[in-house]
Amino acid sequence: MFVENKSDILRQGDIVQKTYFLPANFQRLKEDQITIPQSPKMFYSYLVILSHCCELQWYTDDKGKLRPRRSQVLVAPLSLKMPFKQETEEYRKLIENGENTPDNDPIQYFYFKDNPVIGSESVVDFSTMMPIKSSLLREIGREKLLELDVKSRHLLRIRLRDYFSRIPGEEWDEIQRLFPDEKLSNQFEIHQEQE
Repeated sequence: MFVENKSDILRQGDIVQKTYFLPANFQRLKEDQITIPQSPKMFYSYLVILSHCCELQWYTDDKGKLRPRRSQVLVAPLSLKMPFKQETEEYRKLIENGENTPDNDPIQYFYFKDNPVIGSESVVDFSTMMPIKSSLLREIGREKLLELDVKSRHLLRIRLRDYFSRIPGEEWDEIQRLFPDEKLSNQFEIHQEQE
């Protein structure tokens, strides 16, 4: 699941050191538009990088200044607390062969095997993802702890795709009507949101 000789380049699925961080803030533009949260919550956690690898790159602009491709990147805190008890069917599905089988439910989690760096099995819960400033990620990324191998990184991408393509139950009948082709309906069926 993890690469032993990790590179110093940040990649999707990397786990970086525990750090204190604030999610990206939004500023009030005009009345009744975006507002700043009253008391933004400070987090302290290992972070899992969820943005695509290409969004983590930096480039040199026309003036020779190093700039991030994106001002913010998506991360999620790594949870050392498993969402299901070991004896349950949900837990078995979550860790099945350690392969993060793409069509396994619950689709919101990606499982990380036990490893000596973190010291326990862990999960990332996609429902906890948030943006943070690229500059912070670049700073803490110098101390990357773990990097996924190519297969696991690809499974993470598939899992994220499936998470974002879930179909709410109330739209399911309309989706089947709009896409009557049997093959297409079967593809959508995998991503139907659990009731």
